[in-house]
Amino acid sequence: MTVVIEETLKSLPRLLSRGDWTGARHMAADALRAAPGHPDLNAFAAFIALRMDDRDSAIDYARTAAKAGNTSPRATAQAANILAQLRLFDKALKAARALDLQTVRDPVVLDQAGAAFTACEAHEEAEHAYRLLVALAPGNPQCLFNLAAAQRFTGKSDEAACNFDQVIAAQPGRGEAWYARALIRKATPSDNRVDRIRKVLSQGKALPGMERASLAFALGKELEDIGRYDEAFEAWGIGARLMRELRPYSPSSEIQAIDETVRQWAGAKQTRKDAGLAPVFIVSLPRSGSTLVDRILSSHPSVTSLGETEDFIVSLLGAPEMAGAHDAVTLARKTAEVDIEKVGQRYREALLKRGHKTGVVIDKTPTNFLYAGLIAEALPEARIIHVTRDPRDSAIATYKTLFRDRYFWSYDIGHIADYVVAKTRLTEHWCTNWPERMVTLSYEDLVASTEAEARRLVAAIGLEWNAACLDFAANRTAVSTASADQVRQPVYDSSVGYWKNFEHHLEPAIEIFTAAGLV
Repeated sequence: MTVVIEETLKSLPRLLSRGDWTGARHMAADALRAAPGHPDLNAFAAFIALRMDDRDSAIDYARTAAKAGNTSPRATAQAANILAQLRLFDKALKAARALDLQTVRDPVVLDQAGAAFTACEAHEEAEHAYRLLVALAPGNPQCLFNLAAAQRFTGKSDEAACNFDQVIAAQPGRGEAWYARALIRKATPSDNRVDRIRKVLSQGKALPGMERASLAFALGKELEDIGRYDEAFEAWGIGARLMRELRPYSPSSEIQAIDETVRQWAGAKQTRKDAGLAPVFIVSLPRSGSTLVDRILSSHPSVTSLGETEDFIVSLLGAPEMAGAHDAVTLARKTAEVDIEKVGQRYREALLKRGHKTGVVIDKTPTNFLYAGLIAEALPEARIIHVTRDPRDSAIATYKTLFRDRYFWSYDIGHIADYVVAKTRLTEHWCTNWPERMVTLSYEDLVASTEAEARRLVAAIGLEWNAACLDFAANRTAVSTASADQVRQPVYDSSVGYWKNFEHHLEPAIEIFTAAGLV
């Protein structure tokens, strides 16, 4: 039987490389009938099931593989990564933490463990895994990139910058490394990479589109830092155009979905209730101050931040009534049909999978503003904090940020303006009809009166004031959002009214905001 298993383990990669997933699945199943607990076979079977969208089988195989622990490190690490992809974060972390990474000499194990920790937002543990991986493969650019990304999230900016520099030296056309490097450190007139980035960009279509877009956004950031605002906007425009080519998009369906949500959710039914586990949702447009609010509140010793989880939308889409909702408008229409209490229960179960049974936990997924009323109905124990910002500042802050696979409306000034106006209609609807469940905070007020607003927020989530909330810059908790670099600084007011540096570029958006009464 041992020979059969060994032959199967050799044959499976060949089948997968040919794309014969069905054949691989049958081969793994045949071998597992003879050795149902074999960790490597179960890890392969879990991977195959995941790729074939058989979630239940993938979970069963991965959980079996993970039982091996440190006796079969590769199978355990692969199982941890698969469980994390399936959002079974508690089980993924348990599997990854069962590995004695200090003794591992297999790069695959360290890479898979690092990926699992990253998916679980355990960035310090991911950094540890990637640091060990780089020690095994010191010249590998991908290993260095993963380590640098983890170091950026954990606030080790100097080390991250050094490692990104090594990635760039090895792969000059790797735009994502240039962009991450530009975000970490502010350029100066005497210390910037403008000419180097322009030289790489001059290769044109010899580089993949996403790399060119990343380089353009990196160039814009460097030019912005040294006060060359018109050139910066031009560079972002190049990146935005490339993103529109890569991700063709019109905001019309999302705006229709927002208006459909308003029609479907007319008013509050649930009132707030206290419970042992108290989720706090921070909602806003991206780049509008939600991460700053999160850092202030999570500096309180009684508060834990989950970061941006997407757990609520996953809980909503898990409702059987949502079957067939393949576009934004249909999704919005079908939300009125769901058993909203069961949606809330699925969300609570997601918190348990992240290891949280009691206490105040923050979910700062910005796009939850789309579902604030649904959250209020599904989770009567939840608090919802809505962060606003001057739409002109929001517009430029969004336009200059490369989100890659999110916020496709952010790559066109007109689309940004239309989306902001629609978002405002929706949040005004939530605040009008769920006034007891929504706490609204403006970014400008938070900057101008940080302590007063922080005290108000702490009281709003039902806690006593703690001075640690004002020392949020010292908060060492990892941050994986676009604001990862800024939130480690004290509050600064230079971003208030920052749009004025780009006023003539923003004229189309300002006209739309003015017509809507937003400015």
